[in-house]
Amino acid sequence: MGYYLPCPELDECNRLIETYFEKGDYEPCFSGHLTLAERGYPLAMCQVGYFYWEGLGTEKDEQKAFAWTQRGALANDRDAQYNLACFYETGVGCVRDEAQANLWYARAAAQGHDLAIAKCGERGVDLR
Repeated sequence: MGYYLPCPELDECNRLIETYFEKGDYEPCFSGHLTLAERGYPLAMCQVGYFYWEGLGTEKDEQKAFAWTQRGALANDRDAQYNLACFYETGVGCVRDEAQANLWYARAAAQGHDLAIAKCGERGVDLR
């Protein structure tokens, strides 16, 4: 079983990716994810942050990317937590903050996020 629990929202995210994203039709994919994010689905919040960060299906907007990613991270989505840490580390949509980067890498790592675990090792973040 994957990280995400089966639910209608996950099914819809997967449908949007298969139907639109994989074909490069980003606008309806973004719109569908935004609807799910506004309803409070954490994975969709993370995805909306990614769409804003990359400018896929919407205008590139680092502040909105940060805000949606932060919402997903606070809702305990491990991918959003990892992405938020990256934003803090590099200053995307926010002021660079090494302490916040370490905090969010550690939170994602605690949920088994492989890249976050590796980042914590590189950065000397204690995961005990």
